[in-house]
Amino acid sequence: MGEDGARPVNKLGHRIGRRGGRTREAILTATRSLLESHQLADLRPADIARAAGVSAPSFYTYFKTVDEPVLVLCEAAGAPYQSLTPLFDADWSGERAFDQARAYVTAVVDIWAEHGPVLRIGTALADEGHDAFATERIRRLRRVHLAIERKIAQARANGRHDPRLDPRLASYEAASMVDAAAAGLRLLQRGDTPLEAVIDTTSLLFAKVVTGR
Repeated sequence: MGEDGARPVNKLGHRIGRRGGRTREAILTATRSLLESHQLADLRPADIARAAGVSAPSFYTYFKTVDEPVLVLCEAAGAPYQSLTPLFDADWSGERAFDQARAYVTAVVDIWAEHGPVLRIGTALADEGHDAFATERIRRLRRVHLAIERKIAQARANGRHDPRLDPRLASYEAASMVDAAAAGLRLLQRGDTPLEAVIDTTSLLFAKVVTGR
């Protein structure tokens, strides 16, 4: 549904009904599947339409370019991040800090395990300066950044961080560190490093930044 309660419309300006919704969803599912084995630059609308079992013109009824369904998938992949902010309202004192940090890291690892191909492409496009993807990444992580920033600011006010530390910048770097670990999990596990070791190490580092302890 649109923001005003009306049904969303396609590129032709027509409201999307049940059949159209199924077609659009098939295109999104096919895009996601193809991204697991293809580079974005190699994908054409005709490839996605074929994989979705629809005609090529049907693709253009709902999306103008291949980037558009990828952006929709990125937005969906980012939704689980919004449920993580309550972790930062919990008690982070003493050993509880590690438990809360580990809960956050584990959740992010799970998100990347499910949505990794899409998030990697979205992150790369944002880094390359694609405005829509940069905006999506900011929106995805904004609540998390603010929650982490408040914790770091509190730790600095209590003397557990150097006064020169910028809580806002530190929150970005802390969240980016966890995302990077989740995105590069396979690389970090080379040499038979257990998954638990990666999660625990990342959690200890994250807790240190958040609490100053």
